Amino acid sequence: MHTAQSILSVDTHLNARPSLIPPEPGVYAFWWIGNRDDLLKSTRTVLLKGPNEVRMKVEYREWWPRELIYPCLYVGKSTNLRKRFGLHIKSNSHGRLHVPHIEHHKATPSTTSCQLRWGIEHIFPSEMDPLRLIRSSVGFSYRNDFADNAIAERFFEEDRLVGTWRPWFNIDSER
Repeated sequence: MHTAQSILSVDTHLNARPSLIPPEPGVYAFWWIGNRDDLLKSTRTVLLKGPNEVRMKVEYREWWPRELIYPCLYVGKSTNLRKRFGLHIKSNSHGRLHVPHIEHHKATPSTTSCQLRWGIEHIFPSEMDPLRLIRSSVGFSYRNDFADNAIAERFFEEDRLVGTWRPWFNIDSER
């Protein structure tokens, strides 16, 4: 799932007819395939609500494993990979969906399934065309070969990949 052959740009996926993403269950990842320096120069702090609504500052660091070809931005699981991809990108919604907060508070996402779009808009607060940036600098890969006990295996695989790849946008407040 993290080979050069399996990670295709979001633009490639959005332009493919028929879609390259199956409407099947699986685990997926979004990757930063653009200039790494641009990513590391982005806004790398976010204020999340922690226990008792206390604001907690989190810093996104360059903590990805060295064996990864690209930095991982988000890992998720879905019962329909194609639909979930679309929910993350929101390609029919132009401009910004989230207003950047001057103190880097986490904005309320427009849906609970657009973590990738929210994350890009957060770390690039002055980007007025986040879709352009996503299309050119974000890649997508997936895995849908879970046969036996698929629901449990997808859950454990997502958990394992989040722990191993340390994607920025999977960080959420403590519950």
